[in-house]
Amino acid sequence: MRCAETRKLVWLYLDSELDSKDSFEVEQHLESCAECAGLFEAEKKSYERLGQFLRGSHPTRALWEKIEALVAPVRFAKVKTLWPLALAASLIIAAGVILLTRPRNLDLANAVEECHSAYAHQITTPEFSGQVPEKIAQQFSGRLDAGAFAYRPSEPAFTSSGARLCHVEGVPVALILGRCAETPVSMIVFKKSELDHFPQTKRKLESGDPIACSRSGRYQFAARFIDDHVVCVVGDEPRPALEDLLKTVRRADG
Repeated sequence: MRCAETRKLVWLYLDSELDSKDSFEVEQHLESCAECAGLFEAEKKSYERLGQFLRGSHPTRALWEKIEALVAPVRFAKVKTLWPLALAASLIIAAGVILLTRPRNLDLANAVEECHSAYAHQITTPEFSGQVPEKIAQQFSGRLDAGAFAYRPSEPAFTSSGARLCHVEGVPVALILGRCAETPVSMIVFKKSELDHFPQTKRKLESGDPIACSRSGRYQFAARFIDDHVVCVVGDEPRPALEDLLKTVRRADG
């Protein structure tokens, strides 16, 4: 993928609107082109700052009245003076509507990044290995099951050090901690019925894509349906490697 094509796709990539093939090609180009990577980081920071500002703002009636006053018809003598301000106000309204109605950038991938980062930096450690302890099972409240902790890749390079119960955006998940060779890799498993908390990922998976992929920070992310669960893998591994790993995941007790 060339520079011009990559730059046209930057905003779609930031919104995770590209399919797996185009996303991978954009990432490959960003890794090999320092100029585009610098532009991408600048665009990403600007987008995040604007999104945070708009999401944190609460339009009041007084604010809308002021904006309406600015864009309302005025006498011809004042048009030349006020049109730049009116245009700016219109652009702010349009940007606000677009960003406030779009789903959160990266969705589930962004949410699980914190879990994996804590493991990669040795802040999070396993609570148990083997069968789920009763005291942990009592915390499921019907929103998780012991079967979620039974998923493992059959890939020989993956080894698990154990698991723990975590919450991602309030959703109880099985966090399975492991490594591919020397690289930390986390598996996050939760009930499919909880996917409404992550609408962007839900839309991707239900659109027919067998695997939903994206990047969050330095980590790659991939997710798929297995039985009545959503199984995710995240780590500092190439995207194809994570996809291949995810394809081998099965229930160890099944």
